[in-house]
This record gives sequence, C-alpha cells and structure tokens, in this order.
Amino acid sequence: MNLQDKLDQLADHIGSFKDTPKISDDEWLKFAENTTVALMAGGESSRFAAVLPGEKMQKNAHELPNGDTMIEMAIRQYRDAGIKKFVALVYHSAFAVEQRLGDGSSLGVSITYSQDPEPPAGKGGAIRHAIEQGFITESDNLIVCNPDDVIINFPGSYVRDFGEAHIDGTRQGMLATAVLAKGQPYAATGMMVQDNKVIDTTMYPLIPVPAHVGITFFAPEILPRFRELFDLTKKNDFENILFPLLAQEGKLWSVPLTEGTWIAVNDLKSYNQLIQLLPNKETT
Repeated sequence: MNLQDKLDQLADHIGSFKDTPKISDDEWLKFAENTTVALMAGGESSRFAAVLPGEKMQKNAHELPNGDTMIEMAIRQYRDAGIKKFVALVYHSAFAVEQRLGDGSSLGVSITYSQDPEPPAGKGGAIRHAIEQGFITESDNLIVCNPDDVIINFPGSYVRDFGEAHIDGTRQGMLATAVLAKGQPYAATGMMVQDNKVIDTTMYPLIPVPAHVGITFFAPEILPRFRELFDLTKKNDFENILFPLLAQEGKLWSVPLTEGTWIAVNDLKSYNQLIQLLPNKETT
C-alpha cells in the first residue's frame, strides 16, 4: 500500500459525513430572519503586515485590488442567502472597519458594532460581551464568521448549504455546527518510511484531518453558555473551550466544505492566492 492509499485509509477512519436533507424555502426564510451573523474583525492582523510593509492595517478593511474587501465579500454571501442582521466584533482599528461598512445600508443589511472588552478576551469573551451589550439576541440563531477565512468559487450558496446541515443537526439535538475542510495540503514532500528506509514519496499530500474553517453555527439554546464559560478578564477562544465540551456531550455537529476553495488569509502567500482567484467586484 503506497502513501496515498494510507492517507485515503486514514481519511475514511477519522472523517465520515452523510448528505444533508434539503429544506423548503419557507423554512429557510424563517431561519434566516431569526439569525444574526457575528463578524470577527478585532484582531491585530500582525502577520498580514507583510502585504503592505510598514503599514498597520485592519485586514478586514483593507481594499483588495478589485476594490472589494474580505468582510464585504462575506456579508454579501450571507445577505444573498437571506440573512440581513450583522454585528461586527471590533477592537484594533475599529474605526477603519466601521468607516468602510457604515450601518450596512449600502449593502442592503443592518450592521451594528460591539467593541471588544479591554483587554481583549478572545473570541469567546467577545461574543459574551456582545450578548451582554444586547448586540446578539439570545433568541436568535448565531453564526460566527471569520471574514478572512474566505470561501471562494463555491457553486451556489455555501451559507444555505451549511445552514441546512445545521438545521438537520439541531433536529437531532445538536447545539452547534462547525464547518470543516476535509483536509489540507502538507506544505512539503511527504514520505512513507519503514525502518529508516523511504519507500514512497509524494509532493504536497493532502493530510485528511478535518479542520475548522472559521464558520460556526450556534442554536439559541447554547448562547447562555458564553456567560457561564468565558471570563471577560481572560483571553479564550470558544474553539478550545466550548468545542471539546460539546463533543463530549455529543452535541457538536459538522458539515464538510466539499466544493470551492477555502483560504485562511493570514499572510502574504495566502493573500496572493486570494488575489489570483478574485472575481470582479460586485456592484451591490
């Protein structure tokens, strides 16, 4: 068995997914009308500084060569799926984000802004703070989105596809749904070794470990846990606290990104990859 066969075997062992049943347009519209999208836009963007050396910037407000921004690209994807309520969780260079987006009316949506606590309390604390300030309604579904985790060239609406999977999960008692890539390329030559002897090689093999792509759907019932689990005086992300608890309880669902391209735009290399795939900017 060669290296690729071994990796395929590993993929089958650690990641199995089933098809998601479709829902009616009326059911989707009801879900969309009762959903808020939290846009994570408060980071320092320190690794992104290589894109424009010597300049400090909030990468979500950085204008791309086609005149677009990553955060506007994300907002339009949710808007086009029928979701119109957004809250931007901001901290570093908050003014740049708010200046770019305004109240969202130019995009046909409503955007409010929740300033992260001081000092920053991570994604978990930022969401708790937004709930306590009334920017996130606890009776709503919540989608947490990292705009710099760009999904591009997806046929149709990934928002609806992922949302339908989340609705399917909630019917089975799930409280959250993590969107996953089924694997990521290993940035080197992979080798299979027996007793020090290399018996097979392959360039940039796909390592088939499902990985979170920075989009999570939450049912309203779980939102009180952000108050319980996250201390505003400590920096914690929900992935390393809430995900393990939900997995232990059997309450964490997932949906795979099976089409399109996921780019975590964190540095010059990933930025250039995005630039190569950018469409012309939409006019609305």
